[in-house]
Amino acid sequence: MPPSPKTAVYGQRLIFAGLLLLLAWPALQANWPVVPVRPLDGVTNPAPTPVFSWGDLWDSTYQPTLENSLTEQLGFRPWLVRVRNQVAYSIWHKALADGVVLGKDLNLFQQNSIEAYLGRYYLGDEEIAKRAQQLRQVQDTLRAHGTELLFVIAPGKARVLPQYLPDDYASQWRGTSNYTTVSQQFAKYGINTLDAAALMLRWQAARPPYPLFTRTGTHWSGYATTRMADTLFHRIESMTGRDLPDFAQQGPPDVVTRAAELRYADKDLEDLLNLAQEIPPYPTAYPHVVFGPAQGKSPVNAIVIGDSFTKSFFTFYPYFDRLLAPESRFWYYNASVTWPEQIPSGETRQVKDLNLAQQLRGRQLVLILSMEGNLTDVGFGFINQAFNLYCTPAAQPKVP
Repeated sequence: MPPSPKTAVYGQRLIFAGLLLLLAWPALQANWPVVPVRPLDGVTNPAPTPVFSWGDLWDSTYQPTLENSLTEQLGFRPWLVRVRNQVAYSIWHKALADGVVLGKDLNLFQQNSIEAYLGRYYLGDEEIAKRAQQLRQVQDTLRAHGTELLFVIAPGKARVLPQYLPDDYASQWRGTSNYTTVSQQFAKYGINTLDAAALMLRWQAARPPYPLFTRTGTHWSGYATTRMADTLFHRIESMTGRDLPDFAQQGPPDVVTRAAELRYADKDLEDLLNLAQEIPPYPTAYPHVVFGPAQGKSPVNAIVIGDSFTKSFFTFYPYFDRLLAPESRFWYYNASVTWPEQIPSGETRQVKDLNLAQQLRGRQLVLILSMEGNLTDVGFGFINQAFNLYCTPAAQPKVP
């Protein structure tokens, strides 16, 4: 029996009201967020809300700025972005995130890591040799006044796991890399170097029980951090003569198999993708590291200069907190003081505002840690700064 005209009209109105609600729902969610929505991950630069002016309206700069602002504030936008990114990832095998490359077996790579491995942006033999010579003079000057220098070269993921690179990268020509020449020149001029890249290649060749780089991360894993810390801090003890607090792994590690259980940087590239579904990780281990008492020990007073690989030593595990003296500082890219979390009131976090000679005076160690992709600026500017401070004719009267 067909519906009566009155019932049909009510049905049409109900459908129309439902469509209106569906269209209005994102705007309502933007102003009254009744449904919890997880925000997008990664670094974002929100579009500013424009201030209306007739001049901006007349020259057509107000309209696109307003459109961008409203688009970012749209309700459920994170859901829609994740669905779009998931479709691109699953169907077209494409990453809708700047600098992220999808490799084989679901492995993610950072573009910078691949380019460093392929030998792009090579500084040149002469420039690297010059910096190695300068660093040797800085090293000798610091040592004469009781400060040791150690340069750590961290590998990019592409160097350790090249078998997972996409075919279009794996088939590209490889030039001389900054890593190759830096490691050679540092050895030639006697720079105290921990070649963590060569070390991790040996570990990888021996088939480690757990990944040194996770499937979805670009930094060395939490598991690799524990292995590297054991090598690094014993090397520091040997160089400085300091008896650092003891640390050791205790019991079986925590082994995780879900992306949500990965810690800190072990899924940093996946976070940038903002997918609707998790990428299943390889079984990933987090050893239990136990630190001995500080009483009777001698934590090292250090200036640490490095990139994001350095952060593993105070995020995954508190190596810096337990093994470095309280007056130690970490200069992130030689630009900002990012560790320790608490510093004395009035102390600046901008390295450019610090007096380098004062900062180095009385230190037992200067530790520089650079991922190979950052060797385009060997030492993050510190080599040139310290050389000008101590090793030029005008600087000869100065001492650390």
